[in-house]
This record gives sequence, C-alpha cells and structure tokens, in this order.
Amino acid sequence: KAEQSEQGMANPLKKRFWFLLILFVILAIFASVTIPKSPYFLFADETPAKVIHVSAMQFAFYLSEQAIDPKKPLGESIQLPANELVEFRVTSLDVNHGFGIYDGSNRLITQTQAMPGYVNRLRYKFEKPGKYNIFCLEYCGVAHQIMRSSFIVK
Repeated sequence: KAEQSEQGMANPLKKRFWFLLILFVILAIFASVTIPKSPYFLFADETPAKVIHVSAMQFAFYLSEQAIDPKKPLGESIQLPANELVEFRVTSLDVNHGFGIYDGSNRLITQTQAMPGYVNRLRYKFEKPGKYNIFCLEYCGVAHQIMRSSFIVK
C-alpha cells in the first residue's frame, strides 16, 4: 500500500484528457443548440417595416423616422405598427446610456446600449398595441432618473 500511495493516480493524463474531451463535447452541443436562438439572429433575414433613429443625450431620448442632426437633436412622436419588424438605430451624443423598452406593465422586453460614435441596431416585433416606455438603464448623471421617452404601437 505504501508503494501505491507514493505513485499517485494511475494514468492521470489519460483521465484528464477524457474528462476535458467529454466536457468540450457537452459545451459544443449546448452552444450549437442555443446560439442560433439568440436575439441577434432572430430577425436577421427580415427587412424592417420601419427604422427609428434614436439619439440619447443627458437627460433625454430623441426618436425620429429621419436621421437626427447631432448639433440640433429634435425628436418626434412615434407610432409603430403591431406585428411588424421595427429596427431602432441607437446612438449617444455624449456619454454611455442604456436603452430599455418596457411594455405597459413596466416589464423590460428588450434593450441595448447607446454609445457615442457607434450605432447599435435593435430589432423587435411588438405584438401588443399600446404605449411602450423607454428608460435609461445606465447611470448617466444626476438627472438619470428623469431620462425617459415613449412611443405608441397600433
């Protein structure tokens, strides 16, 4: 017995190899099943019915169906169609902001980041008509809590 304890485990490299191989196969199966269901691929092949440009700026969101001039940001009242794909093109004019869309019961349904110098494209189909709220999800300054907007889905 003393000789066996001094030798340690028999074939530790072989056991480690099989353990890592099985772990890799399980992770590969999991990834191949879940990644195609990611929201990034959900509407990739569809053309959006509407494109909404969003510019975030302390402490407001500007939404428009036209590109927004960064020197004079102006928003408009937005109405979107139900059950049709909408693409939000989200950017920031100053600091990082969160762009979260909430349904009528204040449940977060989708989100992205608003970053200066970059446009994030967020695609979504709104199934239920009603008012949807937009809140900033990233602390952006002392008036962060008043940074909100909304739109209507008909």
